[in-house]
Amino acid sequence: MGFVFKKGISLLLMPSGMIFVCLFFGFFIWPLKRRRNLARTLFVVAFLVYGSAGSAPVANFLIWGLERSVQSDNSTTSASDNITTVVMLCGGAFPDEDRPIADRLMPSTRLRLLKVRELCRDNPTIKQLVIVGGCARPTGCPSSEAQMSYSWLKEVGLPSNVEVSLEENSRDTEENMRAVSEIMGQTPFYLVTSAAHIPRVLLIAKDMDLKVYPVPCDFQWSQNQWSLWGLWPNPDNLRKSDLACHEYLGITWFRLKHYFNKVLSI
Repeated sequence: MGFVFKKGISLLLMPSGMIFVCLFFGFFIWPLKRRRNLARTLFVVAFLVYGSAGSAPVANFLIWGLERSVQSDNSTTSASDNITTVVMLCGGAFPDEDRPIADRLMPSTRLRLLKVRELCRDNPTIKQLVIVGGCARPTGCPSSEAQMSYSWLKEVGLPSNVEVSLEENSRDTEENMRAVSEIMGQTPFYLVTSAAHIPRVLLIAKDMDLKVYPVPCDFQWSQNQWSLWGLWPNPDNLRKSDLACHEYLGITWFRLKHYFNKVLSI
């Protein structure tokens, strides 16, 4: 129940969620003549949120705040040659069984899998791959994200010397990292996930004292020149703002929870 509540609050606090809430209550209140000023205010707020979060400058600024500290290092030369394990966190999937497996995986998951394949091919010392991800949908899924990811990875190809294991019970980032902690312990490993996701993952990994070498992919930030066209809102920029806000909310939630746990333990 707590997991569903947390996900629901997160959806409502993202720009698209705020737009929906403002429009929903605005249309609901509008027939009440004494509350029309409130309805107008809600419509204006929805307009402003979409106009700002849906614009390229705002969306890129939000995502840049997460990705600026992440460097794309295709050779992973900064890591030790003794690392033999790659851990990949899944990025979501659709439960529709009638779709081809590639279409069931969200774009972020596919990009992470392609990065895993590249990493395994370029580093012959890698012998093990751990794919982490259960079902994040409250209604359930016929297959876990890890299982669907592995099915597609077999289609695109993976070096035969890499042994694959699946973790299929964790539902969000914190549960992912707890599962990784149980599997890896103090053993160093590469961790593949989206660039915007890495700051939150590293925050949790540091708290668990894990030896993580992040391998980012799926970069969202783009250096667009300022123009009127860039100021025009569109759904792609809104999605990018939603993604960034989701990460900021996750970081804030983890820090608050960690702080209150510290206070209560005194």
